[in-house]
Amino acid sequence: MKSKLLLKLSLLCLFSISISVVNAQQFSLEEAQQYAVEHSYQARSANLEVEKSQRKVKETISTGLPQVNATASYQNYIELPVQLVPAEPFGGNPGEYAEFTMGTEQQMGFDLRATQLLFDGSYFVGLQASKVYLELSKNDQRKTETEIKQMVTQSYGNVLVTEENIEILKQNMENLQSQLEETKALFQNGFAEEQDRDQLELLLANAKNAYEQALRQKDISRNQLKFMMGIDINSEIELTDNLEEITVSNAGESLLNTEFDVKNHIDYKVLSTQEQASKLLFKQEKSTYLPKLSAFASYQQNSYSNEFNFFDDSRWFPTEVVGLNFSMPIFSSFGRNQRIQQAKIEMEQVGVAKKQMEQQLLIQLENARSEYTFALSQFNTAKDNLKLAERIYNKTKIKYEEGVDSSMDLTQANNQLLDTQGNYINAALQLINAKSNLDKALNNY
Repeated sequence: MKSKLLLKLSLLCLFSISISVVNAQQFSLEEAQQYAVEHSYQARSANLEVEKSQRKVKETISTGLPQVNATASYQNYIELPVQLVPAEPFGGNPGEYAEFTMGTEQQMGFDLRATQLLFDGSYFVGLQASKVYLELSKNDQRKTETEIKQMVTQSYGNVLVTEENIEILKQNMENLQSQLEETKALFQNGFAEEQDRDQLELLLANAKNAYEQALRQKDISRNQLKFMMGIDINSEIELTDNLEEITVSNAGESLLNTEFDVKNHIDYKVLSTQEQASKLLFKQEKSTYLPKLSAFASYQQNSYSNEFNFFDDSRWFPTEVVGLNFSMPIFSSFGRNQRIQQAKIEMEQVGVAKKQMEQQLLIQLENARSEYTFALSQFNTAKDNLKLAERIYNKTKIKYEEGVDSSMDLTQANNQLLDTQGNYINAALQLINAKSNLDKALNNY
């Protein structure tokens, strides 16, 4: 009966594990980047900004289309206004004035008014500016996507590096545990010294601390990646690419010799669009010297009464009018001219910033290439050193077991191996970051 219960519990555990594996979302690096571009908080905000810009374009267009407004008014005079007129024409004495009131106590009216813009220089410039504004938001969206892909690449690599570190520390801890058990047995039989046992216990304790710290770092790095991708931190994800794939793929001369056109870089495109916007601003300020012309048509209905009976038998008096409104700026105490000069200066500033950006991007590329070359060299060296340190440790371990080397020699070899492993992990992370920076500098994202 007990064995059946244990079997059921085992099957239940296996079923739960299989469910969690099935529910875990799997991502390669490229898939993680694409998911983040569609679902991350930054991407969603950038998409909304583009949508808002599209609405802005439609709003600007609508200002030049017919506008129709309806108004209604109601007035109730508590006391009618008194008017004074000379009394003599009505039989009064010369020099005297007669008092009288005009109109009804209540009045109601409805007005339907339509206007149409016929000419306004700033309107046509505004149409162009709204489209440039939309282009700016799209460029910002593209730049956001580039930054998201870079951050996801680095976060993805950080997770893989952390997990690789965990495996290395776990293997090291298991080796020390096995070595300690053997040494304890030898010590009990008088073939090993107490110092040898204590030395291994100290090494094992340090290895466990490092392993537990790495486990905590794993959770932190995974949560950071999920946050970058826009995934709930309580969700499970599985990374399908390994550390070797993302450090070695597209590495070496092919990446370093990639052609680069500064005009295609997103940062340069952003400034180019800003330059267009500054030119349009200059053009718009100049258009304020032009006249404005609009047409209008109005239809009114008004009714007058001493009582609120407008919707009964009251008479309504219609009024219809059409016309044109024309305005011409004449003199503004040179205010318009000052605004034009400011817009001109801003246009020149953007031109200077554009040239500065061109040089900055070229310098950034050279620095990124240099850092990547160094990081790739460091990674290859660290990888070779790791293999060498493992061979040294294994040989020292054999000699220790044969009684040729002391526990101090084994401790030194183990510490050397740990340092080399740490150097390898750091070199891998630096290579991932350097490659990510180079991809961004080359506008590969």
